[in-house]
This record gives sequence, C-alpha cells and structure tokens, in this order.
Amino acid sequence: MKNNLVKKLSIIVVVLSLTILGTACGNSNNNAADNTSAKASNSNAAANNAAADNSSSDSAAANTGSSTDEAVSQEDAPVVMSGVFNGINADKTIEIETGVGPLSYQLSAELADKVSKWEQGTKVKFEYKENTITTIDKE
Repeated sequence: MKNNLVKKLSIIVVVLSLTILGTACGNSNNNAADNTSAKASNSNAAANNAAADNSSSDSAAANTGSSTDEAVSQEDAPVVMSGVFNGINADKTIEIETGVGPLSYQLSAELADKVSKWEQGTKVKFEYKENTITTIDKE
C-alpha cells in the first residue's frame, strides 16, 4: 500500500512539474510576442490617434451633409516619423534608427539619389506609406 502511494505521488509530482514548466515556457514566448507588438504599437501610436481624429471628422462630416470622400482615410494618410539615417543599400532600401529600433524602408530612385549623399548618423524626418518613404529631409 505504501509503495502504491509513493508511485502515485511521484506521478503527480512529475505531471505538476511538467505543467509548471509548460506554462512558464509558454508565457516567455507570449511575452516576447507582446513586447514585439508593444514596439509596433508605439511606432503606430500617432497613426492610431490620427485614426480616432479621422473617425470623429468623418462622423461630423456625415452630420453636416458634406461628403466623406473629401476626408483622407487613415490608410491613405502617410505616417510622419523621425530618426537617424543609418545608410542605403543598392536595392534602394534605407535603414533608419527610430525609437523602436532600426527600420528599413523602400525609396524611389529620386529619393535614393538624394539620401545617397548623406552621412551615416544624419538626423532625418520622413513620411512613409506601407514601408515606402514618400518624403525625407534632414532635421
């Protein structure tokens, strides 16, 4: 009887240990995903605020009878950011160090020619839509 009890307790300890281990490992992976999404949320904070402003202006436009087509939707509006120019690649990809870390963006041929003359470490202000910079200037 005593052997049976020891076996059952051993099995219970192993199962509980595996459960705790599985929970701990699962939480660390989720925390990494949460941190990544928190960084992405920080980089889009201005976009989210603008979306709320656009929603208010859209409903106000509907109440006044004016067309909502005149208002620029959030998806069409470029995002304005600033950072430090890290360099440009041959494929017209630029890297900019921002508050959330280094980010890469595509450039048009004209903008690539413009920034290719800049030194690494130059502070820049830029607008982008969908990973493509539309305007960029030195700060």
